Amino acid sequence: MTMAANTEAQAVSSNNRNIAWFTSMNRELPTYFKTILAFSFVSNLLLLVSPLYMLQVYDRILTSGSTDTLIWLTLIAVFLLAIYGATEVGKRRLCALAAEEVDAKFSERVFRHFDAEPASGGELPQRLMVISRVRGFFQNQTLLPFLDLPFAPLFLILMFVIHPVIGAIGFVGGAILLGLAILAEFKARDVNKRAAAVSSQAFELASGLARQRSAMVAMGLASNALERWREAILVARELNLEAGEREGRYSAATRSGRQILQILILGAGASLAIAQEISPGTIVAGSIIMARALAPIDQIVGSWRSVAQARDAWERLEESVADEEEHAFTALPRPEAELAMDRLSVAAPGANAPLIHPFGIVLSKGQVVSIVGQNGSGKTTLLQTVAGVWPALTGSVHLGKRDVHDWPNVDRGQYVGYVPQNVELLAGSVAQNIARMQAEPDAEEVITAARQAGAHEMILQLPNGYETQVGSLAGDSLSAGQRQLIGLARALYGDPVLLLLDEPSANLDEASARQVALSLQAAADRGVIILVATHDRELIGGSDKVLAIQKGAVSIAKASEYIAFVKGEQTTRKSSKLGVVK
Repeated sequence: MTMAANTEAQAVSSNNRNIAWFTSMNRELPTYFKTILAFSFVSNLLLLVSPLYMLQVYDRILTSGSTDTLIWLTLIAVFLLAIYGATEVGKRRLCALAAEEVDAKFSERVFRHFDAEPASGGELPQRLMVISRVRGFFQNQTLLPFLDLPFAPLFLILMFVIHPVIGAIGFVGGAILLGLAILAEFKARDVNKRAAAVSSQAFELASGLARQRSAMVAMGLASNALERWREAILVARELNLEAGEREGRYSAATRSGRQILQILILGAGASLAIAQEISPGTIVAGSIIMARALAPIDQIVGSWRSVAQARDAWERLEESVADEEEHAFTALPRPEAELAMDRLSVAAPGANAPLIHPFGIVLSKGQVVSIVGQNGSGKTTLLQTVAGVWPALTGSVHLGKRDVHDWPNVDRGQYVGYVPQNVELLAGSVAQNIARMQAEPDAEEVITAARQAGAHEMILQLPNGYETQVGSLAGDSLSAGQRQLIGLARALYGDPVLLLLDEPSANLDEASARQVALSLQAAADRGVIILVATHDRELIGGSDKVLAIQKGAVSIAKASEYIAFVKGEQTTRKSSKLGVVK
């Protein structure tokens, strides 16, 4: 393919993307988009007031010497330009409102996607950043030159009406500037993408350092990580400088081209006026009209990087949440305390090979099951599958005869308590975290949950008690054990039917671990079904059953039998393998 053919193909592709982009924005924000376009139409028409006024002044008022006509003409022009100012304010206000609409609409979709898609957890911050970029496109009024651009042909037609030569200069000049805009995108597109990718890697590296500061400092890795970060940042800076240099050349060319065209219009107008083909007022009017026709192109070229980033961000956003529509559901009553796993097998996210082969078990009110196995055997994955976080590879999980994977999360979640291995608290108060970030938590229920978890006394010793701010934004000065207890209180909040815990005593001292065991026993006495992945002998001893995972196979036994098996106290009459409890 020749260079010319390649450039033409790229131009067609870019135009198609831009058309699809604006079509999509019109579909998502029809009221704002069409109203802004209507305001642009009015404001562009009112921009003709100045050249028309100049024509009247130079060609009529100066020759007639009528002061009254000048006064009335000036008043009318001022009135119309005041309306123009109002339309400009309206356009900018509508852009700000459209930005808020983008934020509200897409944020809701992104969070629904986060709630519904198992693999979307790590993508949430990036998608929110993408929304912010799209929002900035509207908030900064970068959209407006694009909506002014369709009216450029109107001004070019008026230039042809003034005189064909004036029109031809404007048409050729506009085509050149538009070509420069397209070239600016092609020349900087790949460099901008590489710069964004490298910057993202540097950001992820810095975020990882922040999350693991203690380990990094303890092992002296900070200086090495700093060098890696510097290398990434230097590459990103060089790429940004290269992209900026390319864009700057084309932006300077368009600005210089506009000035040259202004000179050519004035020169051609003067020549035509000398030849008495146009009037002197037409020279000034033609220059103003041409400036207005080319202004959107100049503005687009000047902000092309942010335009291209906003377009890419919009496409990513549309693609990522294309199928995320809100589905209405009927809230169901509290389920019966019965958990059934039928021919259930689980796998790591995105994998087809099972971590745990099919098995079945039915648990009833108040039963406690300890899940044991080596690291990587699938204990956490099993808990997340039972919770409805990850889909089952085969089989099903029913809580109160309802399939947890077909049950809307927002409805099912109030009946499930979950404590992960590493509890991270959200930015807010301790009370808000325990109450699962409810807008108006019930203080009595919060304290009850904290007492049940054995966290009440610990919370009272915090600087502001239940109102102590936690989470990364507050510095999160709590220890891992304190977060674990608050996480357990959060899981117990609202009197759940099912409680799932992943190594709940791993970060606790002996007294706190004993308190957790007592809390679980109290929850079981209240009728809560409990599944706990653990290596803690005390928690295992307090269980009704033990679900042991070994090389993907599941054995289920009474807790006493499992403990005896581990201690090697089984009689020779029994198999060396755990039997399945029916």
